[in-house]
Amino acid sequence: MVHGPCGIINRNAPCMKDGECSKQFPKAFREETEENVNGYLVYKRRCIESVRVGKRYIDNRWIVPYNPWLSKKYNAHINVEICASVKSVKYLYKYVYKGHDAESITLKNDDIVNHDEILNFLDGRYVSAPEAMWRLSEFSV
Repeated sequence: MVHGPCGIINRNAPCMKDGECSKQFPKAFREETEENVNGYLVYKRRCIESVRVGKRYIDNRWIVPYNPWLSKKYNAHINVEICASVKSVKYLYKYVYKGHDAESITLKNDDIVNHDEILNFLDGRYVSAPEAMWRLSEFSV
């Protein structure tokens, strides 16, 4: 799995923001894997001989972290990186305990002016098609 081409090679690439790759490619060569200040790993990248791919030559600086087993199982490009910071726990907690999607609905009758807040605003639940199918099929939630 190769990122690019971008940077000096292709300034019109979709990942380019303000003249630089938003994914920080090409990565620097490193002797060891280290953790950066955000809790993400900066992976070891050996300096090896460049290989010709199409019109360009690439080396380890352009390789995207991936898991060959997942890529083969799902027949897809799956980027895999480790995040070992407290922010990852907060991110997971936010989505696990987020709750269902809800919509605020206002009911109005043009003939009658009604200032009862309970009647004016009802909390309606939005159920998407996949969630409705899951519940109708009586699968466990």
